[in-house]
Order: sequence, then structure tokens, then C-alpha cells
Amino acid sequence: MSRAISNTQKKAIFTNLPATVTIDETDITASKIWSNQVITSYPTITLNISNDGVTSIRDVDDGILYYTTILTVHILTENAQGFNGSIIAEQFASDICEEIETWTTPLTSDVRIFNPDEDINSIGNNGYEDEIFDYVLSITLYHS
Repeated sequence: MSRAISNTQKKAIFTNLPATVTIDETDITASKIWSNQVITSYPTITLNISNDGVTSIRDVDDGILYYTTILTVHILTENAQGFNGSIIAEQFASDICEEIETWTTPLTSDVRIFNPDEDINSIGNNGYEDEIFDYVLSITLYHS
């Protein structure tokens, strides 16, 4: 058991987050990248996983010790396909939160959340600059 999240766990997180939304019967697909990669188009979803392992919690149901990490998701959009960028970002945020709420059942390699109301935070607009909207989600993840 490692205090640092593994590459397998990172891949499971990356793969499971949705990158396509539907607004009024129009599908909009975002690029999905890690925060150290270059943004080449919009919309783009960037993911960052903090250096972790400081705190831990024991799941009383299964006796497994979980370490915490923070997943930060930036949803970067611009006006496209006849929709305002903020509407697009809000739909991505909604769909991503809906997916993460299912992670009370662990993903591959025991990545999970325990409580959607407490573990999914900071949904909001981080600003608007150069016609780009930046919505941010902060998710506390648990992994073993």
C-alpha cells in the first residue's frame, strides 16, 4: 500500500471522467489532459492530482486504510456551437459531478469518495479572461 496514488489509479480517474456533454441535442466534446500538458483547443478539461498521503482514514466496513488526495478539475471553455462558454462549462461540471458521485463504490485500484456532499467542492467560476471560461472542481479522493 502506497501513500502516493499509482499510475493505474490515475488512469482509472482519467478514463472515468466524462469528456462529452449534450446540450439541447448538441454533443460537445472536450479534450482531456493533465495539468502539465499544453492546451491546444477548447473546451478542455485539465486534471491535477496533489501530492498526497498525509492523512488517512480507515473504512470500518472493509477495514481498508485509505489515503487522501485532492483532484482538481479545471473546465476551460469558450463560446461554441451557439452556446455561451459558461453554459458549456456548467454542463461539463454537472456531468463530471454526477459521475464522481458514483465513486462511493471504488474504481479500479480502490479510488473512491465516501460522501458526495463533502468530497466534491468548489464548483464555481474561477474567472473569465480572453473569452475563456474557467470552472473549477475540487474533489477529495481516497485510495489504498
